[in-house]
Amino acid sequence: MTATARQLAGAHQEQNPKNLRYIASTRQATLAATTPSRPVGDASVYVIQMEGDFQRHVRHAKEPLRGTSMLILIDAETGQVTDWSISAQPFDLRELGQTVPL
Repeated sequence: MTATARQLAGAHQEQNPKNLRYIASTRQATLAATTPSRPVGDASVYVIQMEGDFQRHVRHAKEPLRGTSMLILIDAETGQVTDWSISAQPFDLRELGQTVPL
């Protein structure tokens, strides 16, 4: 998980992310706590949150999307990244349980 998190951070211009932590949850519970999105299915996931100076260049936008927090969902069965986001602040994941440092 650490390698995946660092690789995704590097792809978004952050070579040294800080405060990497994760928690085991479900996709439904995680997205309910972080977005208005309600996906189909409820796979078990690992939720990784980290801090840094992330940016993503978006087509047709003059300025890149920037944020200081990145959230990544990794399917616990397949190891594939299913969702990720960059935000200005970290999400409060306490309702999902206790996070563990990576």
